[in-house]
Amino acid sequence: MNDTWRKWFPVSSRITYLNHAGVAPLSTRAAAAMETAVRECTEWGAFRYGRLLNGIRRARGSAAELLEVHPDHVAFVKNTSEGVSFVAEGFPWKAGDAVVVPEGEFPSNVYPWMNLARRGVRVIRVPERGGRLDMDDYRRAVSQRRVRLLAVSAVEYGTGFRNDLAALGELCRKRGVLFFVDAIQALGCIPLAPERLGIHALAADGHKWLCGPEGIGLLYLSREALERLHPVEVGWNSVQDPMAFDRIRFELRPDAARFEAGSPSTVAVHGLGAALELLLEVGIARVWARVQELWGGLIEGLRERSYSVASPLAPRERSGILTFVPRRKAPTDLAAGFHVEGVFVAARGPGVRVSPHFYNTTEDLERFFAALDRLDREG
Repeated sequence: MNDTWRKWFPVSSRITYLNHAGVAPLSTRAAAAMETAVRECTEWGAFRYGRLLNGIRRARGSAAELLEVHPDHVAFVKNTSEGVSFVAEGFPWKAGDAVVVPEGEFPSNVYPWMNLARRGVRVIRVPERGGRLDMDDYRRAVSQRRVRLLAVSAVEYGTGFRNDLAALGELCRKRGVLFFVDAIQALGCIPLAPERLGIHALAADGHKWLCGPEGIGLLYLSREALERLHPVEVGWNSVQDPMAFDRIRFELRPDAARFEAGSPSTVAVHGLGAALELLLEVGIARVWARVQELWGGLIEGLRERSYSVASPLAPRERSGILTFVPRRKAPTDLAAGFHVEGVFVAARGPGVRVSPHFYNTTEDLERFFAALDRLDREG
């Protein structure tokens, strides 16, 4: 079955791709969907626009299925940063309010909250300790004066630490705090059901573990989030009955698509839809099981070679990311050496980050370790 998965990713015949936490390769399925959409636009323009709209509806449905929510709670955004910003700017802040954000976050989940300083909003940071985030530190932070929102990544991009979203969701429920999750390093790799985890809002780009194109992502909004967040970007598509162009009536539509102000990025949405369909076809539980299997092979090989691992080792804290610390080379130099060897990894902080996906094989790991051994001998 793995051969079937692998054939969808022709990149695997050229290089050993172990950087899905960066920018993942497109599958032939996603590429074909975009080519079909481009051909429709080229040959028919908008004459058969209903076909393109049907593809967008299917993509929204696939996203909802992956998240285990109703399609009305899913909106398309350009990227994670836009999704985070919609939540940050749309929340009804008052001067003196506070938002809690952990240390070690990717800038996309930091700058939108820092940008609220002009509105008198404080950012409270949760300390990162040895690549981990502790629940007691979260509790202390969230219990501070006038905390209105907690914003975390499902998986921290540098070390791969996986936050306990269920526990954080319960903490937010007890404190009456809105819970936002940057899911870009989890969605498409780890099962993630926001309604069961108490998540009010979630954003994720398509170009990492979802294996979709860049420039298109997802925004999930719960019923409470839809009631509390006001769109800061509106257009003809934000209102009820958006096709009634000659009737101006500013009544926001009730679903998450009110955050899709204007015309959709049709080709990108079709590509993301096909990527989502592929993951649903394989099964997200099966994807996660395979990634964990590969993660185990990586940690075993690194231990045999006495490498220090920066990623958490506890099963509940693991993700698809494994970061190890080079012995002789700087992380950037070692990552560059891997690239010369045809192995794609990334330098992050003090280590080299490896992030395999479901179509990778044990042979890929063997090529990774063969390259590591050669580079290690070079000193």
